[in-house]
Amino acid sequence: MKQLKQNGYIIQRKSDHLYKGVDGDNWYLNYASSDPFFEEFYNNFIDKSWENEDFLDCCTDEEYVKRYIEESDHLGIEYRVLLCSSCKPMPKINDKKSGTLLGYDYAYVGGSYYSSVLNDILSGRIEEFNHIHLNSNGLFATYNEAMEFARYREKLKNQETPYHFEAGEFVVYEVVEIWER
Repeated sequence: MKQLKQNGYIIQRKSDHLYKGVDGDNWYLNYASSDPFFEEFYNNFIDKSWENEDFLDCCTDEEYVKRYIEESDHLGIEYRVLLCSSCKPMPKINDKKSGTLLGYDYAYVGGSYYSSVLNDILSGRIEEFNHIHLNSNGLFATYNEAMEFARYREKLKNQETPYHFEAGEFVVYEVVEIWER
């Protein structure tokens, strides 16, 4: 297994879906809060993958995470805090954090966090993926399974198929839930 780096946190509005990966209502306070601080911080310190190919759009600032949680609690918004690790070198959390490993996702490095697991497998859109087994969180159980899927998806993308595959930079995320309310 490739050495993954703990990149940081994604805060996501909680949902009742089977899928528990990185594609969801992330950084929802950018539009749900009247405080412009949240969107400004996101734009200046998290949304960096479009300008730096070594970057995964995650937050390492624990004070921001605490303030985000406080505002979410104040607004009555249920949320999840995900700790994401990937092959991307930045950002990086220096102290090792732990939580509940949910599995491995294959998704964009940022922006919409578009997940191929959600949109290509769980949706049933790609017939060739119907045989793929996911865990109870709608994710791959192991990093190796996620990498095998990534290779298979690339092979299909390069063949003539009736499917449109989302383009862009995808990475394997290790998804750990460290907090939920």
